[in-house]
Amino acid sequence: MIFSIVQILAIFIVPVLIIKYRNFAVSRWIGTIGTAYLLGILVAILIYILNLIGLNIVPNSDIGEIGSHLAIRIAIPLLLFGANLKEARKLSKTVLLSFTSLVISAIVVSAIAFYTYGTTIGFGAELSGMAVGLYTGGTPNLNAIGNIFGLDSTTIGVANLSDMIIGAVFYMFLLLMAKPLLRKFLRGSDSEKYVKESEMIENIETVEKVDLEKFRISKELVNRFFIAFGIAILGAGLGILLWVILGSEDGKMTDLLVPVMMITVTVLGIAVSFNEKVRKTKGMNILGQYFILVFSFALASSLDFTRMQGLFNNILILYGVITIGVFVLHIIISKFLNIDVDCTIVTLTAGVYGPAFVPAITKQIKNDDLTVPGLIIGSLGYAIGTFLGVILGLLFLL
Repeated sequence: MIFSIVQILAIFIVPVLIIKYRNFAVSRWIGTIGTAYLLGILVAILIYILNLIGLNIVPNSDIGEIGSHLAIRIAIPLLLFGANLKEARKLSKTVLLSFTSLVISAIVVSAIAFYTYGTTIGFGAELSGMAVGLYTGGTPNLNAIGNIFGLDSTTIGVANLSDMIIGAVFYMFLLLMAKPLLRKFLRGSDSEKYVKESEMIENIETVEKVDLEKFRISKELVNRFFIAFGIAILGAGLGILLWVILGSEDGKMTDLLVPVMMITVTVLGIAVSFNEKVRKTKGMNILGQYFILVFSFALASSLDFTRMQGLFNNILILYGVITIGVFVLHIIISKFLNIDVDCTIVTLTAGVYGPAFVPAITKQIKNDDLTVPGLIIGSLGYAIGTFLGVILGLLFLL
């Protein structure tokens, strides 16, 4: 009982500390989500070692499962509520073509990786579909797709661990070496315009750039939380209804409830984002990111290392190949479409890592004109990544 209480407290308190101390070296390197996974994995490793030496410490798997599932279902609509998708119409042709290049690259490379390697590993189709969502939207899409396909928490956790390892190395490459290398192949960014209209595009909050001292829990923010929670409950209700309609087969309710719930929160999250009053509510992105961190830490801390034999290496290879392949094909298409080097790097960052990583990249390549377009592209990736991944995953399963 005491350990369960400690486990619950840790799941909800650790993410607060990660956000508060987000400027520490580790968080600046691998991001807040990566930090949540890293801390969760360290907890799981510690428990594994203590059990090896004879201490019987068994985390309550229900707490980890329920906490992570509930958190991701609240986080996704909150993140989508603040996604200013209407602003995509102001982006220049260059930015939209570059994002299209990334989407095509993710689909083509994930398909090739699946048919050449993914067919030989467990859950290869689902994991390849998750990669499509990951490299067009980000980690929330990967987890949403994994939940829709009903993968167990260990498989989803290992997928996240593999992405964290590969992503950390690749992000350092983007920061330090990408522009000097790609300037040899792609044209420069001098006098390039990334927006079509002269009026100011609304900025988008991210955990990394917001001043937390000014963050306040307002009545409007609480209302948005309950809207997100209500959407999750509605999705669960629709899943149960579909299960009843299809005959209430024993043991099959979860198989329908989970995917219907995830699709519902995504679709309605996008729909609600077009309400200007909801979209402009301050703090939604912070709250959404907090629940993503809750999900990440809860999932990682409940990893069972006794079940990971063989699984980690296979997924690491699959995602490593896809990451390199997406990068190479995106560069080739960008060259063919005459897209400049800065736009190519920023859209790649927005798709592969999400909006939160864009400001650091635009600062590093010294092109602040791409910060807001990159944030919008990242939000657009959040919106479409889950659908693309599920569709490709289903095709792979045929």
